Amino acid sequence: MQLSKTDFLQFLHCPNSLWLLKRKPELYLHGLFSDFLQKIVDDGYEVEAYLEAHLSAQPDADKYSYQSVFEAKNGLYAKADCTRDNDDGTINIYEVKSSTSVQRRSPQNQIKDVTFQQITAEEAGFKVGRVFIVHLNGQYSRDGDIIAQDLLTFSDVTAEVVELAAETREEIDTALALLKSSSIDESSCSCLELTKSNHCDAFDYFNRDIPKPSIYNLPRISKAKLRNFVADGRFDLDEIALHEVTEKQSYVLRSAHLKEPVIDHGIISQWFSRLDYPVYFLDYETYASAAPIIDGARPHSPIPFQYSLHIKKSPDDDVLEHVEYLANEAAMPFAMIEHMEKHIGEVGSIVSWHASFENTQNRNMIEMYPTKHEFLDGLINRTMDLEDLFKEGYVDIKFQGSTSIKKVLPVLAPDLDYAGLDVASGTDAMEAWQRLISLPVGEEKDDLRKSMLEYCELDTLAMVRIFELVEKC
Repeated sequence: MQLSKTDFLQFLHCPNSLWLLKRKPELYLHGLFSDFLQKIVDDGYEVEAYLEAHLSAQPDADKYSYQSVFEAKNGLYAKADCTRDNDDGTINIYEVKSSTSVQRRSPQNQIKDVTFQQITAEEAGFKVGRVFIVHLNGQYSRDGDIIAQDLLTFSDVTAEVVELAAETREEIDTALALLKSSSIDESSCSCLELTKSNHCDAFDYFNRDIPKPSIYNLPRISKAKLRNFVADGRFDLDEIALHEVTEKQSYVLRSAHLKEPVIDHGIISQWFSRLDYPVYFLDYETYASAAPIIDGARPHSPIPFQYSLHIKKSPDDDVLEHVEYLANEAAMPFAMIEHMEKHIGEVGSIVSWHASFENTQNRNMIEMYPTKHEFLDGLINRTMDLEDLFKEGYVDIKFQGSTSIKKVLPVLAPDLDYAGLDVASGTDAMEAWQRLISLPVGEEKDDLRKSMLEYCELDTLAMVRIFELVEKC
């Protein structure tokens, strides 16, 4: 059975997950981990064209090949982004990454990635000279057409590959042996001691007996504490005592024990006492790309292109004012800032969800436009985070240990649903905007714009609804 580079990275993360994917694909449910691996691939494509453009202009351009395939008799398979034929009969391998540095930690261990390629190439009959990871220069700022040689950084990782070769060969042999197995122990997987965000896509399949909710819903649980609970076989939150968790985790645990929300009226009252009316509910959407598409932007730097604003003028005001902005072209956010200045007054609280995101964008925009410092700094100083209420003030086990608005909203206001929207997430919004700015004026562009505005408006309307519900507690 074939073992590709992507397969190998999945094996390193969770061997049983890879076995299920290969042996029982009809039972494998692709999820966040699969999406993560695919994103690594997709982001790399964005950079490869710049590498080819750069190398094509070199005197030795004819020595370079692209998308070279290595297939070994033992089942190993790898495709190199770029190779170079050297005069001594060896080849150099160039692996393109969209990161701004070499990543050495799982699950994106780029050294393991290229070591697998090197081993596969040699198993296929090639002799590898040097190995490079080609990644982005994080300090590159676009100014006109992208200059490929300035955008890219060539990191020679040959010594690291040599050092990891023996270890990686053993892991490859183990992975190949696993895939030959017609059956495995399906009662659990290696993700048991990992936090929920690091679980493989097959976690639920291999761990059917773990209840929901479970210890994995305790927020910010340490690896050591998780290991101890797993070693004891204690997954049910009813088996965990309050003294065994942190204060913040205790709110979630108490809600699980009581089977109802834990509400601290004092914390809620204190939060609301800090409010000044009118209240502005604000949400940004941002775009980031590996290769910057806007002059002044750096690789992966987020650029605000849209905002939604709901305005509640007084505590008893049932009529909300809604303001929105969506850039029609790829541009830095100066026009957006000026639009906000017209609609956000000098007094009144700014309410956002996970407000550190909005405030980070405000600080970045101050750096871009120092003349707007007073306005943007005013927004920062007036901003209150609605998410804070759900850390200790209002905690419900139905939120699954999360304070994300996507977890809170379905519980508190199930009638406000993102599911039916064409654009239903921040990632969707980024992808939609990339399409929007490339479309000509017409019905398709208008429809896409409407969908994007609909999504962002729901984000701030959701905040208003949650705000009003908690205020009544």
